[in-house]
Amino acid sequence: MKNIIKLLIRLVCMVCLAFMAVHTACAQSDEFATWTGVKLNYKVTSRWNLSGAAEFRSKNHLKEADRVSLNLGTGYNILSFLKLEGLYEVHYRNRGSEGWKFRHRYLAGAQGYLKCHDFKLSLREFFQQTFFEGDVESRLRSRIKIDYAPVSWKVQPYFSVELYQPVGEDVFFSIARMRYRPGVNVKLSSQCSCNVFYCRQYEPKRSANIVGIEFSVSI
Repeated sequence: MKNIIKLLIRLVCMVCLAFMAVHTACAQSDEFATWTGVKLNYKVTSRWNLSGAAEFRSKNHLKEADRVSLNLGTGYNILSFLKLEGLYEVHYRNRGSEGWKFRHRYLAGAQGYLKCHDFKLSLREFFQQTFFEGDVESRLRSRIKIDYAPVSWKVQPYFSVELYQPVGEDVFFSIARMRYRPGVNVKLSSQCSCNVFYCRQYEPKRSANIVGIEFSVSI
């Protein structure tokens, strides 16, 4: 356990140093942010699971808090390679001169898996609706992810690409956001793991470099 903790500390330090260098080299128009989260998973049956998570995000090159969020989710494996998922989130966001405001959203969709030796390929499709002060924003989120996860490895790398598409007659098939996310999952114990990642986020009017860490606990 001590060796795992030492490895995790070294890994976090290396990732932070590397991407602080990226942040320094980026243009001033690029945002730099951090995401920090904790997630709980509960397996109700062999097919059905529940989850809950809390997350804090910074923005403006670490100078300001961006948002605090809570979510509750569920998933059900209808087949060995196909899972239905649903999620509800509440965000408390820093809106600058407007102060802190609440918004909420739900997501519903499915995720398919394909395994080949130590590689795992997944495709996830979500429909997302966000509600804020009477306005409703609808988007489709498509993510493809590849994991390299040998059973004997405690540190397992992955890479994902996610596309956000607005839903509406005038904007459909346009790109609202792209996320490129390399990272590693670190097994701390049979019930605990840590996800350390970098995310490059592209939007039409701005881009962002994000460093994040999320702890997961199965109960």
